[in-house]
This record gives sequence, structure tokens and C-alpha cells, in this order.
Amino acid sequence: MPVPMVVRMAGPRELTGKAASPGRACGPAFRALAPAAPPAAAGEDARAALAGAVGVAIGELRALAAGADAQSAGVLDFQIEMLLDDDLMEPALARIARGEGAALAWAGAMDAHIAALVADDGHGTEDTFADVVEGRGAGEDAFADGVGERGTGEDAFADVVGERGAGEDAFAARAADLADLRQRVLDALAGRPRADFPAAAIYVGDDMPPSLFLAHDWSKGGGIALCAGSTVSHVAMLARARGVPMVIGLGPLAVAAGQPLLVDGTAGRVGLDPVDPVAPPLPAIVPAAVAGPGGAFRLSVNLNSLSDLAAVDPATVDGVGLVRTEFLFLSPAEALSEERHVDCYRTILARFPGRPVRLRLLDLGGDKALPGLVEGGPASLLGERGIRFLLAHPDLARIQARAILRAAAEGPAAHGSVSVLLPMVTLPQEVVAMAALFDEEAARLARLGIAARRPPLGIMVEVPAAALTLDLFDAAAFFSVGTNDLMQYLSAAARDNPIAAPLNAGSETALFRLMAQIATTAEALGKPLSVCGDLAGDPEALARLVGLGFRDFSVAPSRLAAIGPLRRAMPAGEG
Repeated sequence: MPVPMVVRMAGPRELTGKAASPGRACGPAFRALAPAAPPAAAGEDARAALAGAVGVAIGELRALAAGADAQSAGVLDFQIEMLLDDDLMEPALARIARGEGAALAWAGAMDAHIAALVADDGHGTEDTFADVVEGRGAGEDAFADGVGERGTGEDAFADVVGERGAGEDAFAARAADLADLRQRVLDALAGRPRADFPAAAIYVGDDMPPSLFLAHDWSKGGGIALCAGSTVSHVAMLARARGVPMVIGLGPLAVAAGQPLLVDGTAGRVGLDPVDPVAPPLPAIVPAAVAGPGGAFRLSVNLNSLSDLAAVDPATVDGVGLVRTEFLFLSPAEALSEERHVDCYRTILARFPGRPVRLRLLDLGGDKALPGLVEGGPASLLGERGIRFLLAHPDLARIQARAILRAAAEGPAAHGSVSVLLPMVTLPQEVVAMAALFDEEAARLARLGIAARRPPLGIMVEVPAAALTLDLFDAAAFFSVGTNDLMQYLSAAARDNPIAAPLNAGSETALFRLMAQIATTAEALGKPLSVCGDLAGDPEALARLVGLGFRDFSVAPSRLAAIGPLRRAMPAGEG
């Protein structure tokens, strides 16, 4: 579809919007294309998407087999035959018929196939699915590498089975094939490479998906100018955390592609064809002298991506109060890979050895979509989101639970530094159900001889029904208030809807009254309480929260310099 030409006309050289993330950035305009309609989460479109991905995987395998030696070609041909087998596809298609998306249906069906093979094996722990996945290489014929020089015929798999016998090694070999095919099809479902835009450009559009923000390299500069948007949207939160200047609410923009723009995220203005220089960016690392441990309250950092690790010195904070794990995985293939989860958690824990780290389970839904896994959208804000989505799709929850259990048992983390936050909790039964899932996966790993540690589970306090009934949540080890969503649901005003934004901001009195009740209840219950929403990064609001009795806060890396000095200035006993 051709992009309409934008003609420059004489007019105001400065546009006024609303400040969403402070700072100034200058660069050429990148005009975003209107997003294509997302594919349906289930039904015929999901069936077609899965069939297409399987076709892509078969084509890749055939191309590899054409250039491989006889042994490797035999293994690849065997994998092709597996993908052409209706018995392999049928369980995934049945899951789609029940309403699951293509990626989740395929991953769940393949996991069931592999689990059945391991169960049929009946031998030791070395041939577990975790071992199979962890041991498989990233190359196109990792399983063929495992076959080595053992077979000489065209059907390498048959030769291997003949050599090994019909026992445990044959099951392990087939499980390795299934794990390889599982990931190959998930990679194909991820589709085309993520559409990025030039480094140091100013992104111009109606709004910006959080996934696109996270996929972009902001280290070379750049900014965001949106026609619509919201100061409390997830992309605005990410921009503030990363220090990317952002202005929203500019209305229709008559800006040509490549036209120089100056985004002033502090003043809420965008200049056209600017001549003023832009101030250099602030250093990425927060000096220890500015934000050191100790003082009137605990101060931790929120993490949205692994790149955030370079933006904070671990010596300047008490720990990690919130890892938004949904932002760590930019495709269904990554979100459904247990090893990818483990690698991410290991990296974070290694950066903060011995310090508390709170990992929030995947909070998917709303404006946090993974096409093919969860489509998101306004309807899911009050529907299947957070823990509701995970309990409705336990295969995904079990993948993440196993990864956390494994990571929590390694190195300094084994001493108890890892805890888990459950997102969008409404009822105590949801916590009980997720605790049971963690216990089941811990027991499973123990049977397989894999080191695991069951971390304590706490809840995000962001649904008013939960905030008003904290005394009923016996299964929750601690509470952490997500003020962004709590304000949204308390005011019945969507955080990313500019029309409703005044209602959201105007409900501050109600929010602080509820925060006072939360603090009183948590203290009476003797349970740890923290605040991890944007409110904690506002010095004036934080002072009010300290007055209400809150003593544990977690903020974006970019807010540490503003908040750190406050805990030295405030008396430890204030409030």
C-alpha cells in the first residue's frame, strides 16, 4: 500500500503536545506505517499460520538435506517425515480448535509428545526434555551432530536405533528430533524479521507498540513523537526507564519522512527543522555517591530488558524490585523456550549477586501482545491478562515456572535471593492455583535429578478487589503495589486512552486513600510491602507514600538519580 506524500507547508515551526519522557533529541523523522490487522488468535487463521510455518520448516530441512552428507541427510529426511505425519499435527490442531493460538498450540502439543516419550522411556534422568533442549545445538543439524559417524545408510535414525537398541537411547534420539522441530516451527511462526527504523531517528506515528520500542537500538539517540498516546502507557514507561525523549498528544502531524525534528520531552514540544543544538545525554551509570544503599527507605530498580543492566551500578541499589519478564521475550519462540528464560534470569542474577531479585511472571495482554501467542488489545485489559492468561494456558506458565525454579537454585541465588510476583491477581484462589503449579514443577524437576529451588510467591496489588481484601491472601508471601494499573482500574479510565487521561490523573485522592489502607493492612498482617509503579519515581508522591508507612520502593534506572538523595534527606522514622 503506497504511503501518502506529505507536503511541507508554511506554518508553526513548533508543535505542542504533552511531555511523556524527559530529555531532548534531534533527528530525521521516521513516519510509521499504519499497522496491519493482526491475525486471529485461533480458528482457521491459526490453522493456516501453523500449516504455513510447518511448510517453511519442511522447506528449510529439504534445503539442508540437499547439501548434507548421507548420514545427516538421513536424519533431516526423518525430521521431514515427522512433520508430514498427521499424527504429529493433530494434537496441535485440536488445541487450536479449543481456542489456542498457533504458537501456544504447537508448543503445548510438542511438549506433550516429548513428555510421553520420556514417560515411555522409564529409565534414568539423563534423557529428560530439559536435557534434550539444553543439549541441542543452534545449528541446522544439531541432532545429526549427535548421530556422528554411527550410521552409514540413508536412514541415519534407523541405523542409530539399530545400534542402540529399542531402549532409552532411541527414545532420547526421537525426543531430540521433536525438540528440534518444536523450535524450528516456532521460529517460522515468528514470521518476517521485526520491522525496525533507522538509528537516531525520531519515530512519528499514532502510537508505538512496546515490542517495537524494545527491539530498537536507542544507544545512538532518537526520540518519539506521537499523534495520540498516553503518559501512563507501557511504551511511555519504557521510554522514561531508558531515557528516550517522548512527546504525545500532538494531533495530526504534517511531517515529511526525513524532515529534521527536535523532540523536547521535558517541555512537551516538537520543533520542525530545528537549529538549536541538543544537550548531550546523561551518563548511563548512576553514580554511587548519588544513590547508595541505606537511609529512610529501601530503593531497588525495575528492569524491562537485559540492556537495562548496563544502566545501573548494582552497588547503588538494594536489589531488583521488579523484572517485567514479558519484555524480555520479543517473539512466541522466545517466550516458549525454557532455555531462553533460564539464560535471561541467569544474566540478571549474575549482575546482582546475593541481592534480592523479584521476577514477575509474564503479564501478557492489553498493549503487551505477542502475535501468535496472545493478541492483546483493549478487550483483554478486563479479560485474559496476567495470571488469568497463564492459568488458562498452563503450558506457558509451566515453562516459565521450571526456568525460575532452575535459575533460583544456582550460585548466590540458591541462598534465597529470588522471589516471584504474580501479575493481575484478583482472587486468593489464583495464588493457590499458581503455587500448586510451581510445587508440581518443582517435584517434577526433583524426580529428574535437576536442581530446583521453590521461591516465595507474592502478588502485584493492582486490581482494586485484591487491594481491598489483602487479609484473605494467606498464600501470598509479600505484596507489591503496581500503581499504574491500580490507578487505571480504580478510575475506570484506560491508561493509554488520551480522552480518559484526565479521569486517571484526577483520581489521585482515591488512589492515596487506598494506598493508606493497603499499608495499614500489610503492617497488620506482618507481610513485606513495596511500591514498584511509576508513582515511586515521583519525589513528591514518594514523600507522601513514606508518610503513609511505605518503606520499600522500586523505580526505573533513569529515576534513581532523582530518588536516591531523598532517602538520605528524610529522617528514617518519618511517617
